Amino acid sequence: MEKREGGNGAIDQNAGQNIMPRRNTGNLNYLNVDMQVANPSEAAALFDLHQAHHFGEFEYSSEQHCKQDLFPKWHLPMKIASVISLLTFIYTSIRDVIYPFITKKENVFYKIPILVINKVLPVTSITLLALVYLPGILAASFQLYFGTKYKRFPQWLDRWMLSRKQFGLLSFFFATLHACYSLCYPMRRSYRYKLLNWAFQQVKQKKENAWIEHDVWRMEIYVSIGILGLALLALLAVTSIPSVSLSLTWREFHYIQSKMGYLALLLCTVHALVFAWNKWVDANQFIWYTPPSFMVAVFLPIVVLLCKCVLLLPCFRKRIRKIRSGWEAKTQANQTSITSRL
Repeated sequence: MEKREGGNGAIDQNAGQNIMPRRNTGNLNYLNVDMQVANPSEAAALFDLHQAHHFGEFEYSSEQHCKQDLFPKWHLPMKIASVISLLTFIYTSIRDVIYPFITKKENVFYKIPILVINKVLPVTSITLLALVYLPGILAASFQLYFGTKYKRFPQWLDRWMLSRKQFGLLSFFFATLHACYSLCYPMRRSYRYKLLNWAFQQVKQKKENAWIEHDVWRMEIYVSIGILGLALLALLAVTSIPSVSLSLTWREFHYIQSKMGYLALLLCTVHALVFAWNKWVDANQFIWYTPPSFMVAVFLPIVVLLCKCVLLLPCFRKRIRKIRSGWEAKTQANQTSITSRL
């Protein structure tokens, strides 16, 4: 959801210290920040051009409107989300539906509308959330390697960073659907039949109490952490709304989108790990020698969190701050870049 840091190699994530607070400053200051314009006269000219562009849109003919791209900034995030969802759906269907049908002749295709879909949603959501913060880590590594903030990012990384807001909103959308599907579990007819079967088996085995202590704790913990993670994702989504983000200073916006964003990613990862509990060592979970979907889902978020922890080490953190403040390492490439700018 964090979008303001994207653009080109001249991006400064601490640039908010050199820019006027954006509280109640309107669209003029918005253009000044996002387009890296330091001269007020240039910002005013761009603001007039921005207004003229939007007013001119109403004068287009219907044919011209049809030729315009529909949601151009959403093309890449939607394609990636669709691919992740499709691959996860196929993977989960093979494990949960096709495998019992082939090996045990069990018809469990009824699981597809709710159970299978509800496994696809969290995997897609947490993967998209990890893709929000992965380009920032790659950008920091890029700046550390070249020792400057003035070298342009590769085009693919630049486009990726500019799409982080859309990735974050899609992640929140899938997480909300996951919560709604989970709440529907007790309303399913198949669940009621299974509940009656469990009760009959308990009576048949003459068990008065079927309480399993560790399973109860597992459920309580991972549901609570999931609610907290969804609440933070909702906060990130709300602050991505232009009218809300314009009412915040750069420091406030950066704190919410960066610090609380990584906290949301951490909570969602812990939510998946607690859900797994002791299934990591259960051989029955590895159907056809394939790992469960939650193992696949947490791989990328764990990599992102570990890389972020590495970048937070003092040796890297101080150097990144110096680079983003304008300092450049004295390398041959940077000297050539400085000469070309002069």
